[in-house]
Amino acid sequence: PSPGLVTEVKVKVWDAVKKDDPLLILDDRELKAALLKQQAAITVSQANLDVTRAQLAKMQDMLDRLKSVTDQRAISQDDLKNRTNDVAVAKAEVTAAQAQLDAAKADVKQTEMLVERLTVRAPKAGTILQVNIRAGEYAGVQNRQAPLILGDVDTFQVRVDVDEQNALAVRSGQDATAFLKGDSKTPYPLKFERIEPFVIPKISLTGASTERVDTRVLQVIYRLQKPKDTPLYVGQQVDVFIAGN
Repeated sequence: PSPGLVTEVKVKVWDAVKKDDPLLILDDRELKAALLKQQAAITVSQANLDVTRAQLAKMQDMLDRLKSVTDQRAISQDDLKNRTNDVAVAKAEVTAAQAQLDAAKADVKQTEMLVERLTVRAPKAGTILQVNIRAGEYAGVQNRQAPLILGDVDTFQVRVDVDEQNALAVRSGQDATAFLKGDSKTPYPLKFERIEPFVIPKISLTGASTERVDTRVLQVIYRLQKPKDTPLYVGQQVDVFIAGN
């Protein structure tokens, strides 16, 4: 949420986490110091509110005594008006003191939320794939390398790059077969998921001497059923053969 010093990393690689589990904690000492001052301001505001309420009660009592006089000719009308005005002012001061107390409580609530925000939590359930940061290091919001990588290792997908000159042969619903790099004998059936509608520049290169690097690719997403007897890992490259119509 904001750049800061990492004070604690709560997870390690292969940890299974649930949604909202804490992942890492950023330095919150400055905010907690401000929180102490804001909490003290609540005490001061509460005391001011108690004082203004006491003054209002005193003014109201004095006004009630004047109004309780049976013969109003025995009291000064100016005095009665002044007492009435004093009560109105005291009520306004109580309202202002209450508003000041509410504002102080809001400041504390805001700072508490900012402190809580510095605990980075899992946006969804998954498995920690990489931990690229340690306690004492600085976490920025625009780092080229993500501090943590969280993913789903139970449901695999394959992102297939089809060169644009072959894109016209791709149709929705076509199944495919994948082979791991270095193992051309074990096929892995793929189920069609979707075609990405945006053709992008080619990024993944095989290194073949005949490979064109100035082309664009259509990306097709397939779903792969995780095998029980063969370990597969996120990020592995595969060769994919798409079945024709």
